[in-house]
Amino acid sequence: MLPFIASLIQSGLGLVANAAMEKGTSWIKEKTGLDVNLQAQPSAEELTHLKQFMLEHEEELQRIQLERDHISADLFKAVIADVGDARKREVDIANSDKAPMLNKVITPILALVLLLLTFLLFGVVMFSENPVEASRKDLLVYVLGVLSAIATQVVAYYFGSSVGSKDKDEKLAGMVK
Repeated sequence: MLPFIASLIQSGLGLVANAAMEKGTSWIKEKTGLDVNLQAQPSAEELTHLKQFMLEHEEELQRIQLERDHISADLFKAVIADVGDARKREVDIANSDKAPMLNKVITPILALVLLLLTFLLFGVVMFSENPVEASRKDLLVYVLGVLSAIATQVVAYYFGSSVGSKDKDEKLAGMVK
């Protein structure tokens, strides 16, 4: 699909490319009569035909684009709400007199342990005098990648919630409304 879509975008046919991604090749064939191959670049004749189609059906193509943007905006709203709910839950637990101490400290303790173990494993791998066996190398790379991703999420959770970040999230959420 990539060569076809990329060619459409490069040729100024972004609306047709969006419609192709949203509706599929059967829709393009139904609307234009072209039986396109998504694995190949369109011919000059196909591009000309698609440009003519875009000019004649721009309103419908714009509607498809707006539908896609609306879905993306709804998804963004859901993500913002989910992050806000998680942070609110953490604050509610931390400020609650009724929450047990374990509930208040378990998340930060787990985050700290994960970070420490990640740095420890990286240190062992980097400074160990014994080379890693070839049979275990792939597994080690995979585990280090997963731990790196987890460490990144932990740091983003605790340090990505600054007032500036919160203000940015609120502005983005306001723009979506």
